[in-house]
Amino acid sequence: MAEQEQKPQFDRWSRPDALSWRGYALVVLVPIVIAAIAFGAIALFASEEPDVRGTTVFLPTSDWEPGNGGDGALFEGVLRMDQQHCIYLETGTGNTYAVWPAGWRATREGELLNLYDADGARVARDGDTISAGGGAHPVETYAGEPCLPEDGEVAVVQGEVSATQ
Repeated sequence: MAEQEQKPQFDRWSRPDALSWRGYALVVLVPIVIAAIAFGAIALFASEEPDVRGTTVFLPTSDWEPGNGGDGALFEGVLRMDQQHCIYLETGTGNTYAVWPAGWRATREGELLNLYDADGARVARDGDTISAGGGAHPVETYAGEPCLPEDGEVAVVQGEVSATQ
């Protein structure tokens, strides 16, 4: 009998790898890196967050929004920040702490104070004279809000706010 050529026997488990371990690592890592770059670009360019700079300052706020009814009083004072970085209005009769409309924020850059409305537009800076509509309410109404006195009344902003330097 003639010597027959033996054909190699391959089963499905003994095939060579399609990719090396580096190839498999690239297959996993490249899509992750592409996704991270894409999500980062989306977060950077599609953010509707206004350009508010500085360190956030505690600002007591209410649930009042423009368009809601409010008290008809008018109050004014010079916008200031105390040692605890709480905002108040310096008036001719003393300091008045205020509760601001929903969504308002305040920041400081060093000791420079900035006050922003709910849309992120700067309304006033430290030292500006603020005129606002609203009324005086017992401080207990806003229990839990930061930077308010322990007793007495606070000015609650419920109307147009204007600032002059």
